[in-house]
Amino acid sequence: MNGFCFENTHTENELAAVRKRFDGTGLYLFLALGLLPLVFYNGYFDITETKTLYFVCISLIFLLIRLVLFIQSGSQTAGIWEASIFAAFPFVLCLVSLMASLSSGFFRDSFLGISGRYQGTGMILLYALVYYAFMGYKTRNMEVMLPLCFGLMLSAILAVLDHFGADPLGFSASLVGFDRQRYISTLGNINFAGAYLCLAVPAAARFLLSSKKMSLCSVFAGASLTVGLCAAMACRSECTVLGIGAAVVLMPFTMRKDPDALRRWGLLLTGIAVTMQLYALSAFKAGAWFSSITEALLHPAVSAGIGVFGGVWFLVLRKRTGFDKRVLQCYGAALGLSALVSVILLYLLNTRWRDMSLGAAGSWLRFSDSWGTDRILIWRHCISFYREYSPWEKLFGGGCGILARLDVYKRIFPDAVLDAAHNEYLQILLNWGVLGLAAYIGWIVTAFAGAFRNGSVLSMSILCGLTGYAIQAGVNIAQAPGIMLFFVLLAAAQSADTERGRENAEAVS
Repeated sequence: MNGFCFENTHTENELAAVRKRFDGTGLYLFLALGLLPLVFYNGYFDITETKTLYFVCISLIFLLIRLVLFIQSGSQTAGIWEASIFAAFPFVLCLVSLMASLSSGFFRDSFLGISGRYQGTGMILLYALVYYAFMGYKTRNMEVMLPLCFGLMLSAILAVLDHFGADPLGFSASLVGFDRQRYISTLGNINFAGAYLCLAVPAAARFLLSSKKMSLCSVFAGASLTVGLCAAMACRSECTVLGIGAAVVLMPFTMRKDPDALRRWGLLLTGIAVTMQLYALSAFKAGAWFSSITEALLHPAVSAGIGVFGGVWFLVLRKRTGFDKRVLQCYGAALGLSALVSVILLYLLNTRWRDMSLGAAGSWLRFSDSWGTDRILIWRHCISFYREYSPWEKLFGGGCGILARLDVYKRIFPDAVLDAAHNEYLQILLNWGVLGLAAYIGWIVTAFAGAFRNGSVLSMSILCGLTGYAIQAGVNIAQAPGIMLFFVLLAAAQSADTERGRENAEAVS
């Protein structure tokens, strides 16, 4: 009898341990990070709807599993939900979004986001619930980086093949000539593909820099980083260069606790310069082309300058032991001075020196309504709508899809309805008002701060990816899969396993 009782108790303990360990989070991360970039149906025609439906289904199933475990465990997981009190910004954003939808006069459309790239109130609620569900869970490196690099590698390979004209999935065969240049891989439009790459490539790069030994994660990170850089070039999207470039430039500030990674950052710059040149050589032979900013970076003088700077950085820091905060102080000062000089030059080039010839660079260094494929014209158009809002709408917004509804009465393009502001933050201002925008930015900032305080390899890697996405979002559209994976990684960053993450040598194994 005693033996039976002991065996029964032991079995119950094992089952409890299994429930605690296998709660669906790891599987959810694989389904989201690894498969969402690859999911498609009917080629490019329904790719947004397909990815959105897929994400909603796996997220609801994940939340249902977490809810069942929460009910079963009772008070043992109460701390998880108590901790959510401190994550007030997602709740406030959900509340503001709901009020905007209720007062919009088109609640169903605003809730579902039918005319707003499916980023309505329902999706905001889903993002928040996923974020809260991760609280109290210790996310491990392999649970995030393996699926992230898996999805990045396969989608990037397809993008490179598309760039060379291979079209392995036969998607482009059903498109007209103009559209064939705008869609790539299983990621859809080149700008949407670029947004995803801005999220995944910097994360893989930062993780690789912290690797102390050869492991499955580090191999995946290195391979996906290489092909991901090539795919970023294949996208021919300027916002992709902006996001990845900014994330790489800011990356050293995430390395205060990892002097080895700080040294290797120089090798990353050199590796990027070499990879770009080698890929360009192959692409030009195949008749492929690149964006104007990418071509500027491929200029021998620019590429050599990046490569040499990276090599010098590594050699100078190679013999230093430990972390020297003066390195980052000098780098930060130089970066700040460069930013100030750039702003001054841009101002002069658009005022006093406006008649100076800049060649092809003039399309990006001089601002007009046509800048960035009519982006400034679109932004001015959207701001004019916001100025006409009532006081209530300025605070809470007009609901998701309001831009498409207003554009019908005040058209900006005669052949298309404008449904996106081409700036995620301006889009949120129109949808959810100044309160919604403040809550959204507060959510991101607090999550970033939490990841930075965590300081683990995983949280810092995710933070680099989130930074790349957040920067490119200033000139791009919230679209699947980028925006969905942004919120998944936002949740994973604040729940990274600190103890495991700080052990750099063992963490990547």
